[in-house]
Amino acid sequence: METLIACNLCGSADEETYASKRGASTGRVFRIVRCRRCGLVYVNPRLTKAENQELYGEAYFNGRGFDAAINYVEIEQDDGARAGERAGIIEKIRALKPGLESRVLDVGCGTGGLLRALVDAGYANVKGVEFSEYAGALARAGGLPVVVGDVLDGVLGDEQFDVINATEVIEHLRDPMAFFRHLKGMLRPGGVFIYSTGNTSSAYARSTGAQWPYLNPEGHLFYYSPETLERYFRAVGLQPVHLEGMDRHLRRRLVRADERIAHSQLVYFGKGAPGLKGRVFRAAAALPEVVTRRALVEFHGRLRLPLAMQGA
Repeated sequence: METLIACNLCGSADEETYASKRGASTGRVFRIVRCRRCGLVYVNPRLTKAENQELYGEAYFNGRGFDAAINYVEIEQDDGARAGERAGIIEKIRALKPGLESRVLDVGCGTGGLLRALVDAGYANVKGVEFSEYAGALARAGGLPVVVGDVLDGVLGDEQFDVINATEVIEHLRDPMAFFRHLKGMLRPGGVFIYSTGNTSSAYARSTGAQWPYLNPEGHLFYYSPETLERYFRAVGLQPVHLEGMDRHLRRRLVRADERIAHSQLVYFGKGAPGLKGRVFRAAAALPEVVTRRALVEFHGRLRLPLAMQGA
């Protein structure tokens, strides 16, 4: 276990306990804290960098790692399992950057499902970067343009993109400030960063407290709110973009895309999540989709999380 760290966002060491939780992989009890100055929630102390990297091998991507809610290899073989999620992400890209000429980067692309969907949708300029050698090798074996390594190590060189996507990635980062600073340099003028992650100020997080299923402290190292993400974006020179500030047509398209993503995630997590978590997800997924979609995004607080844009 590493020694204590200061808040990654504001540098303060003034913190309070948010939750304590035992890691499923190591059996260690982790302390999750909230910074009293800025509100960022993070694991402190945490696994070492080497221990953390070991989490993302074959076992993790086959549903036997620290988060057994999904078997990534198996779910890729089910054509419909993540189709809604991918379609929702592509709809976001189309809404924010019309046309197929945009250069798109998928950070933490895993075994490459979104990249394949982008190519099938007509996007020719796509690339993925994946931290895990195991997952990256599977994606590359499928003929996808994937670079294996840590994006902070400069594995993409000076390449820039119109859209950068990170699906359930930023909670895994060891140094979010460094990542967001690097992200700014990878975005072209007018480029946009889209992502999904948990929201500590959501009804889901507030109602479940220490039992919030998103608390997986071996690999999920940071937990964000709309306020802390906005502070990160502004700190590195990116422009936070909130849904309520968009025109009605664009807002409606993004809401529908997020609803589609949320419902798809409910379905595929329900297929793999063990115990009570899986039963709850499966029961919710069995309800009429028109009922669950909006309720899901509201409950998870997805629509309150800001996007980030590079200035012109």
